[in-house]
Amino acid sequence: MALYVANLTKQEFNLIYWVENSKKPVVTKIKPGQQESVYPQGNRVDHERIVDQHRMYGLIPVSEMDRHREFVGQLYQYDTPIPLDRLYTGMTKNEDALVQQALERRKEAAVSSDDLMKRAAQETDAHLGNFEVEIQEVEQKGVEATVHEVISVGDDAPQERRGRGRPRRN
Repeated sequence: MALYVANLTKQEFNLIYWVENSKKPVVTKIKPGQQESVYPQGNRVDHERIVDQHRMYGLIPVSEMDRHREFVGQLYQYDTPIPLDRLYTGMTKNEDALVQQALERRKEAAVSSDDLMKRAAQETDAHLGNFEVEIQEVEQKGVEATVHEVISVGDDAPQERRGRGRPRRN
């Protein structure tokens, strides 16, 4: 019996779990993009208890990975190691999900700022036109600028314009 847990994040993950007849928790360090056999001396019941301890924090079985569109931090599988192509696919999907989430947060921040400025303008009887947020990376010597994004908020403003930058990998 074996339990494999994979880390699909870009930082080291400490899987901390309790096992029966132990006074201290057990820690398994899993490097980014790697997987580890967890509690190899345990049986299936022990492994299921470990999984149950982490399910509420987003640990999912490999078989459910394709159903999740959002970020997935860790995967598990019983008995056989998780295939490398699944790890690669999961990390790629995570990167895309994080880019999309970041864009949504920037849009929400722009809408919130627009609302705040409109309220301030109403209090002073001023008129506020469209609100536009531009995010641009400062060019550094020897490094290509990778970000140029404009988010417009207003009645007649387009929702998003993407400018130049490094294209994302597929």
